[in-house]
Amino acid sequence: MFKSKNALLVGPLILVVVAIAVTAILDRTKQADTSSGDVRTRASATGTLSMTATVDGVDQIKGTIMVDNLQFDNKNGGSTGNSLGTWTVTAPPGINLNSLFPGTKISLIVNPSTFLTTTNTLTATEIKIQK
Repeated sequence: MFKSKNALLVGPLILVVVAIAVTAILDRTKQADTSSGDVRTRASATGTLSMTATVDGVDQIKGTIMVDNLQFDNKNGGSTGNSLGTWTVTAPPGINLNSLFPGTKISLIVNPSTFLTTTNTLTATEIKIQK
């Protein structure tokens, strides 16, 4: 059946070498994924917008805040000076809407996928009252 008895030895040897190579490749790709940190941290750090606004009104029932003078923050912590107008902000869970009065200046962290310019609505992941 086999022309040589060495064929019976070479087949399993090749399978062992292939298994070692596949294991090494999988370990290398797994180490590359874990060395770059927590995926949630990387996603949240690069995927948010920092903005400032002035509270115009609060709807306790809908959990929304009407803001005026919405602006993107620049890298130095100030605003860009270009107002985007009046927007409706969906508040994040756990925010006390009773602490937001008309005229209060707030800082917003916004998820870009919820920044809808056609309807002037956005969802904040974090809201802080400026002092």
